[in-house]
Amino acid sequence: MRRTLHVCLMAMVVALFLAKAAASPIVGTWEGMWDGVKAATITVREDEGILGGSAIFYITRDEGSGTHNGAPTPPMALVGTQWDGQVLRFSVNNGGGKTIAFQLRVTGEGKGELVRPAQDDKPAIRVPMVRAR
Repeated sequence: MRRTLHVCLMAMVVALFLAKAAASPIVGTWEGMWDGVKAATITVREDEGILGGSAIFYITRDEGSGTHNGAPTPPMALVGTQWDGQVLRFSVNNGGGKTIAFQLRVTGEGKGELVRPAQDDKPAIRVPMVRAR
């Protein structure tokens, strides 16, 4: 009886360690391209079960030559993160006092889609994302 109890306790401890070691599939660095240029880098971290991270967006403008040149924004903290096992919902504060909502959906192994839902009379934007290696 006592030996069975010890075996059960050991199995529970091992299971807890394995559960803690298994990172969420959304955790990592995600990069997206749009029209052939880098559009976004989303870094998702998990600390004691709480998801957070940062977003960098690359402002692209046609400078008259037909090519797009991108300048990165400063990293913006992900706020209000909610993960349902498929979609990470979060917002960023753009520095101008405006909060912009996003969704990062896992679509396959190392693949995702960043969506800025339609807001403020602007249409939705969808950017294919890949987990950076």
